Amino acid sequence: MMKVGEMSELTADKPLRASLGSEKILIFLVKGTPVATQARCPHAQGPLHQGELCGTVLTCPWHGWSFDLVTGECEEDPDLLIKRYDVTVEGNDILVSQVSA
Repeated sequence: MMKVGEMSELTADKPLRASLGSEKILIFLVKGTPVATQARCPHAQGPLHQGELCGTVLTCPWHGWSFDLVTGECEEDPDLLIKRYDVTVEGNDILVSQVSA
């Protein structure tokens, strides 16, 4: 597990951008719980930090593809998954596993 940020930095309206080794990731606050995903859309590499989060669903700003951040599933293509990472909170620290979930 690697510290990528602090809960005090995380808000419901803007994801926290971080690095996990050489990979760029995002941490979203989903229903009060931090969820870590890849930073680029698996469809066409759109910048997911600019996407719209509604409940648990993140919509990519480029082509409107939607991903459930809890399950990783894509609404438009069930074979396409967004990469997610295990997250642990210790005190104020957000820790993310380097292995995707």
